[in-house]
Amino acid sequence: MAPELTGRIMPVGTYIVATESMGPERAAALIAKRAAASDTNFVLDYFRLSADHRLLFGSGDSYSAATPRQLVGKMQKQMLAVFPQLADLGIDYAWGGFVDVTMNRAPDFGRIGDNIYFLQGFSGHGLALTGMAGKLVAEAINGQAARFDLFARIKHLPFPGGAWMRTPALVLGMWWFRMRDLLL
Repeated sequence: MAPELTGRIMPVGTYIVATESMGPERAAALIAKRAAASDTNFVLDYFRLSADHRLLFGSGDSYSAATPRQLVGKMQKQMLAVFPQLADLGIDYAWGGFVDVTMNRAPDFGRIGDNIYFLQGFSGHGLALTGMAGKLVAEAINGQAARFDLFARIKHLPFPGGAWMRTPALVLGMWWFRMRDLLL
């Protein structure tokens, strides 16, 4: 990675569990029109129904670059705080991974020199944004950079703390926001 970019992104673990299938009627009663949704907390919970009538519930962000211990139990507890009516369902699957997050949670596009383009910091929205980002960088390489440059003008500050304190500072800050979410 280019040294000038390393401080502008942080790895954040995000995890999803899938319940046992609950059947079409129960699933329809749980989430109207099978919408995908998230809450408004700083540390998001997000959820939707699968085609086979399972709840897919995402949460449990890890800001320490380590997967949390007892992940399934923690995720199930978080899921039941939102959907207590699912207490009788087990968890069949759990998975997760790391995304790169920017300080302002906006994607970080730009150039290093004249011929190196970078796209990073999709902050958990990569599925929606990477196709568009690829198209914009292809346009820029082809000489039509106006749309790419719109994103490249977004100001991105490095995470505070430098190489040694950046992760501990982020963990502390996210703990604060998680507590605030729980108290509000």
